[in-house]
Amino acid sequence: MTIDYTYLVFALVLLWLPRQWLRLISLRGSSRGRPLRARVDREPGDISVRMGQELGKSRNWVDLLRAVAGSYAICRWGTFAVEHDASRATLHLVFGLKAAVLVLGLLIQTLRFEGRFSLFAPLFYVLGLSFGLMDWKPACFAVISIWAVNLVLPSASVFLFVYGCLVTCFGLSFPGSEHDETLLLAALAILPVLLSVLSKRRLAQFTKKTKIIGSS
Repeated sequence: MTIDYTYLVFALVLLWLPRQWLRLISLRGSSRGRPLRARVDREPGDISVRMGQELGKSRNWVDLLRAVAGSYAICRWGTFAVEHDASRATLHLVFGLKAAVLVLGLLIQTLRFEGRFSLFAPLFYVLGLSFGLMDWKPACFAVISIWAVNLVLPSASVFLFVYGCLVTCFGLSFPGSEHDETLLLAALAILPVLLSVLSKRRLAQFTKKTKIIGSS
């Protein structure tokens, strides 16, 4: 096994950069001079994911693109290269290293300590991982399908759980995707939900600054 450290560092910077640090970069001044958008009122207890609101957040798109590039570097660009006749133990080691990088990246995006401990639902980050771990066709079908059914999903937790089921179905059905990586992606999608259940804390959707929308 050989490691391309240039690709590795590139991937780690993209995948392990905490989302909240993005506000310190150029995005901090992107809203200057623009009128504030009207706030969309929600019914009491409504913690669903609003597609229009989420697509309008620039940091969501940054999350999506950096997850695509970072996961592609880890899984497709030969960051961890093995010979064709590599042993099963070596293949398992490489898969374990990939999984460790991706799991830690997801935890960095999910866990927050800003005055208090909270859990964040990294929706677009997980969607971006799909294109590095699966072939683009099942990834596109999974992404389109989750937004199609999102209208009837009550929360971000259910969104991620259903997405984990969708990527499993599409990834195992379409040729071109590795089954192990498809199942890893499904586990990554469901991991924040599992953390929410075990910690008895709601997954939250973060808006600008510190405003939080709860999610069951």
